[in-house]
Amino acid sequence: MNSHTPHTPTRKGRSLIILFAALAGVTLTARLGFWQLSRAEEKIQYQNQWDAQALLEPLDAQRMQQNPELWSQPHRKVVLEGRWISDKTVYLDNRSHKGRPGFWVMTPLSWSEGQVVWVQRGWIARDPADATKAGPVQTPTETVKVEGRISPGLSHMTELKALPITTAQEGQLQIRANLDLQDMQAMVSGKVNAVVVQTGANTDGLSRDWPVISSTADKNKGYAFQWFALSGLIASLYFWFQWIGPLRHAKTHS
Repeated sequence: MNSHTPHTPTRKGRSLIILFAALAGVTLTARLGFWQLSRAEEKIQYQNQWDAQALLEPLDAQRMQQNPELWSQPHRKVVLEGRWISDKTVYLDNRSHKGRPGFWVMTPLSWSEGQVVWVQRGWIARDPADATKAGPVQTPTETVKVEGRISPGLSHMTELKALPITTAQEGQLQIRANLDLQDMQAMVSGKVNAVVVQTGANTDGLSRDWPVISSTADKNKGYAFQWFALSGLIASLYFWFQWIGPLRHAKTHS
């Protein structure tokens, strides 16, 4: 009866396997490091664009009517006059401010015939005794002047099920977790151009000390450093265990 000896890789074969594994590890981690650096560079470019937009003169209704494409410039300052469509006001829930729970108050503004922008008017605290209530918000019925900046889009909060668009009952708030462009358009008859974040002094019972907009690249640079460090570690371990270690061992036993 013939016996079979299990096949074991030769020393050279094992060395090749370790070499390929080390090369794969170094290549992958190095590529991830360079990818994080590219993401950091993108964020720096975005931040430069935002800063440049903030320095430009505010856009007014006349310029917006002449060139509607200007609405696609996020963070650009705007100054509009119009009337609030107050019965469509929406309170976006779970928007904390300085550690306090509350709402973003969103109200559409009719700034021209058939033209509407949704305005992120400010923040208000939630009633501590009743999560469906908040302090009073004044919404003038006469023509108002709104200063703000074009928003790149509202943040999206996790929700188990999107609530249908309804009309709030008298004395009740229209509270939603999220509000997308489709919802905004469905709630008004005019064309929705954009979302505008209202800036300036606190009025109407709302706070407008919005956090400073920034797209920091520090986190991506930190990730890149970690990937490059791991790449260097893999290379160092390979050379130590495959070259330096065996050479030192050979010298001590020669």
